[in-house]
This record gives sequence, C-alpha cells and structure tokens, in this order.
Amino acid sequence: MKNTYRFFIPPESFRGDAVRVVDADMARQLSRVLRLGPGDRVLLLDGLGDVCEVEIAELSRDLVAGRVLRRDLAGEPALTLTIYLAMIRPERFEWVLQKGTELGVRRFVPVQFARSQAADRADGRKAERWRKIIREAAEQSCRGRLPELGDPISFADACAAALSANIAMILWEGTAPPLRDLLRRPGPPPDSIAILSGPEGGITDDELTAAREHGIMPVSLGSRILRAETAPIAAAAAISYELDR
Repeated sequence: MKNTYRFFIPPESFRGDAVRVVDADMARQLSRVLRLGPGDRVLLLDGLGDVCEVEIAELSRDLVAGRVLRRDLAGEPALTLTIYLAMIRPERFEWVLQKGTELGVRRFVPVQFARSQAADRADGRKAERWRKIIREAAEQSCRGRLPELGDPISFADACAAALSANIAMILWEGTAPPLRDLLRRPGPPPDSIAILSGPEGGITDDELTAAREHGIMPVSLGSRILRAETAPIAAAAAISYELDR
C-alpha cells in the first residue's frame, strides 16, 4: 500500500465497502495523468483517520467508483500540534505548510506579527493555493486527516488562542530554556502544543513581553540563528521525535 496513489475524498463517499466519488478533477488525474482504470488500486483517505485500499470499478469523466479491499488507520499522530506562523515570504510560508504537514502538524494559523509581510498577501486566492499545498502534502505522507488552515489573525489574538493548548510556546532566538528540556519534563505527555513562530525580521521585545504575560513560554532551538521558515520545522521535527507515539 505504501507506493499506491493517495487521495482525500469526502467521508460520505463511502457506503460500506462501496465507494462513489463525483469529482471531475480526480477522475481526470486518475485516467489521463496516471493512466489508471478499472482493476487498478488507489488509497482513498476519508479525512477522519482511515485509509482504504480501493479497487477501481468504474472511471468516467466525473465519476470514480470502486470497492474497499482493506481498511487501516492512517499515519496520524495523537498530539494536536498547532503552528501560529508569521506571514513571511510566500514561497517560504508555503514550504512550512508542506513540511509541517509531513511532520504531523494538525493546524496552521497565519499571524500578523509587527515585522510580518503585508497582511494583504493572505487573500482568498492565496488561501486556496495554501490548502492545495496542504492537501497534496497530506496525500503524499499518507496523513489520516487534512490539517486545518485558519484565517489570518493578529499577534494578540494568536496569544489568546494558543492558551487552549496544554503547552504554548514562542520560539525565541535569545536566552530561553531549550525546547528539549520542556519536552522531556517528567509527567504524562501533552495532548496539544501550540507554537508561535516569528517573521524574518524577528519578534519584537513588546511581542515577547506580551507572550509572557499570556503565559506563553519562550523556548530556544539552540545557539544558531535559524531562518523564519526553518525554525517552526525544526521545532515540529523535535516534537514529533519526542512525542509521536
């Protein structure tokens, strides 16, 4: 199943072991791009955590139908990891979405930090492209659920929202406790973690003070200065290594 093509489809497309998907784009990709047809197999993900190996029975211009041969739980981490990501250069922001999805991030929220790129970069067309990037990365990595993409919010709102997680942290390039110490504290592992990750110009002193006042912990990723797109991925990888079960 590992090398089979993967696609997210609406959960209501499943009726027992029968599958019926009305989706012209998917049908075109299967038939014209991948050159698949009746008898070939694909992996269909329901977005609820299950991955199904499906044998195609019918493939037309806008219809994909088949039957489920096997069901498994997909590679979905138990931890709910949210990244509150500063608006940075578009290509770098998209890279974080792609790699974060592969690493198991459950939710991405664009944030307007004081030194972020202009907020008007997060228009509807851009959000549609971001969701496509997340979807393709989730299919490639065989995620069981599609990561969510939140609406852009202010830094103050991000601080307030992050407090809903068991652990809320802000990545800081100055003096702060190492992330590994926080992750290796005695006690049961957290169910949820929120990360605030700043822009290319860095987090301002006022923002750091505001985060601390909200109870958000500054953490360090080491002695080197990481790029704005590298830091959240390094943090997500460390968290996945320590807590993904």
